[in-house]
Amino acid sequence: MRVLRFIFRSWPLKIGAVVLAIILYVGMIFLQTTQQWPGTIAIEFVNQPATAVLMKPDLSLANSLPTVSNIRYVAAPDVPVTRDSFRATVDLANAKVGENVDTLVKVKLDAPAGIQILDYQPQQLTVALDPVVHKQVSVQVDTGAVPSALQPGTPVLSASTVDASGAASIVRRVAYADAQIRIDASGLDVSQDVVLVAHDATGAVVDSGKVTFSPRTVHVAVQVVSQSRTETVPVNPITVNSPAAGYVISSVDVNPAVVAVQGQADALALLKGLANTQPISIAGATGDVTKTVGLDLPSGVAAEEVPQITVTVHLQSPPSTRSVSVGLVPEGARSDRIYSLSTPSVTITIGGATAALNAFDTSTLVGVVSVGGLDVGTHSVIVTTALPPGIKLVGISPSQITVTVTNAPTPPPAPSASPT
Repeated sequence: MRVLRFIFRSWPLKIGAVVLAIILYVGMIFLQTTQQWPGTIAIEFVNQPATAVLMKPDLSLANSLPTVSNIRYVAAPDVPVTRDSFRATVDLANAKVGENVDTLVKVKLDAPAGIQILDYQPQQLTVALDPVVHKQVSVQVDTGAVPSALQPGTPVLSASTVDASGAASIVRRVAYADAQIRIDASGLDVSQDVVLVAHDATGAVVDSGKVTFSPRTVHVAVQVVSQSRTETVPVNPITVNSPAAGYVISSVDVNPAVVAVQGQADALALLKGLANTQPISIAGATGDVTKTVGLDLPSGVAAEEVPQITVTVHLQSPPSTRSVSVGLVPEGARSDRIYSLSTPSVTITIGGATAALNAFDTSTLVGVVSVGGLDVGTHSVIVTTALPPGIKLVGISPSQITVTVTNAPTPPPAPSASPT
């Protein structure tokens, strides 16, 4: 009774105080501007247990990322409001952990002092936390489509089983870890580290984003055995050494031009599409070289018939030119005349096969000026030269010179003898 008397004593005054507080609070709210944030705020999930995986909402799907919107708030005009003014969080510390177990949790929206949040959506969210489990699964190698005539051997793995961990509802579906390799048409053996992918019993890929393998990769080694086959490839003549100076290879004739070879795919790959001949020496050659040789095939490759290859290497000396400075020699000079040349030498350019030019001694070359028919005076005379067969004249510079002809001085008479 005393308690009731205390509660109801002066109750009109107490009710009036409560009404006044409400009026003051509402008045304070209306004195500020009520606004609505036009955008959305991403929800952060905090305090997630280390032994659980968040399954709902699925944050790995862009279209399922939860956000807070329709934010209504009041703030004084001088209080800046930006996206960074809000933070939306969901505390997972007390959420239930279990397969297919949903928990309704509170969405908390915080803002700094000066901003009072009136409303926002959603204020609650359904989450699901799967427990983290571990499971040992076998590693299976997938070779994919194997090229014809190739047979992969038994794979050798660095680990035949691996630990699969992740959300219980996902790991439960994992039947094996797939290590996919590719057998190349070249028939080369496989030796590589392969990233594992989770598969279920039907062979379908399991959501790998929620499954972790330890180790994440395994080393796969597979010996590839190729069945013997026959290929037709061109013959590639191999020449060694160099011909004589001034000569080059102009062309090569090969008979037969192609041969049939047999071997396993990995051995045939070493040919790189060509069957090389044994070396053919052209050292110091000045003409065509013809030789009969065998094939130089890699180990594991044989010709269906052991052919002898006839190879003719055609040599030629490419044309070139050479310029030399030579002295001038007057031809047909008279003893009673004096001949003055406007220049003592000219430049003669000769051409021909490089080998012929290399053999020609240019020190014997002279420029000839024919003066036998010239009278006293000044004359323009053409310069000529004599060349051996195989060498041709390309040009003389200058091609004409000036020759000045004068009479030789008359010798004085001999003195007479004195009388004795």
